[in-house]
Amino acid sequence: MRNATTERRRAPRENVSESVLICPCDPEYTEEVCTTLNVSRTGLYFATSMDHYFPGMNVIVTLNFHSDNPMRQEYIADVVRLERLEDHKWGVAIRILMPNDPEV
Repeated sequence: MRNATTERRRAPRENVSESVLICPCDPEYTEEVCTTLNVSRTGLYFATSMDHYFPGMNVIVTLNFHSDNPMRQEYIADVVRLERLEDHKWGVAIRILMPNDPEV
């Protein structure tokens, strides 16, 4: 007999592919541009071949990233979950905490 799983997400997910720039706050780790697999009002999920992410890691996320976009918005976020995917990749769930305003 299987136990029913309870949905713990606070916001529904949408399957949206969008470029995001993920910059770990620790300069020891490299930044990368990824494509989201799904997004919500409070977070996003992407696949990566980088293995340096860990739960609790702080990152700066630039949504809808294009290098020539002067209006891009950055957010402070943290990694909340990792999943091992096929082809030696990781699924990374990010929780958006607040906008990053470097002028403040």
